[in-house]
Amino acid sequence: MLHSVENEFLKLTVDDAGGSMHSLIYKPTGEERLWQGGEAWKSRDVVIFPIIGHAGPFEVCGKSYQLKSHGLARYAVLAAEVKSDEITLSFTSDEESKKSYPFDFYFSINYKLIKNSVKITYFVKSLGGVMPFYVGGHPGMYAPGGSAVIEFENEEHPIIYPIEGGAAALPHLKRFVADKPFFAECKTFQLGSLSGGAIFARTQDGYTYTYRSDCPLWAFWSNENGGDYVCVEPWWGINDNPAFPRELSLKPFMNFERGEGNTFSYELTVSES
Repeated sequence: MLHSVENEFLKLTVDDAGGSMHSLIYKPTGEERLWQGGEAWKSRDVVIFPIIGHAGPFEVCGKSYQLKSHGLARYAVLAAEVKSDEITLSFTSDEESKKSYPFDFYFSINYKLIKNSVKITYFVKSLGGVMPFYVGGHPGMYAPGGSAVIEFENEEHPIIYPIEGGAAALPHLKRFVADKPFFAECKTFQLGSLSGGAIFARTQDGYTYTYRSDCPLWAFWSNENGGDYVCVEPWWGINDNPAFPRELSLKPFMNFERGEGNTFSYELTVSES
């Protein structure tokens, strides 16, 4: 089922099947700014939890498990609570989820409109012992030609994490063009050790998407073979790599929840350039 909230600037629709954004209309122009799915990428947005990417088998205390791409949340039907300017969706582990991820948990996503921004907040709470997990966002924002100029508020000196192979330091990075040739070469572009400043994605049709978060890693992706979208993804975790340990708790960038509950958030602003 779809649920919507709106203010003067934005109309946001989310789907309780997967808990992700379904539509994001910029009301001053009436234009849809979220990719609406297609052959190049059937999704529009993905809620990532508790693993990132197309992970292979992993182990917990020596026992092997397997999750689908990006984990459990995107395949769940979440309970929804709608208020005037925000939507909260949530789900809890059950016997079926524990067949592929053997932990008891409560998970929620809150979408809150703040002028021309959406603040997305994930809440993760273990209901039984120490729980390792990744979490993150995967919004596909409309970008003609699947191209955007990515600019950083600050001069960055990031660490790049290839999908395969070792990490490497970049001496400086202020901007780059995220287009199909770029993604054909690097697939998913993963950057860590950023300063925490804003990231701007400027499209060819005169829009700027501004991303703000304290997440430890940002990923940039679009299907190299087509699709008018670019994904700028805040991750508390990293795409699984064959070189990583199979034991879930030993993988890099791992978060651990011990029952207190943890929040993770990012803000996405839509504006005309």
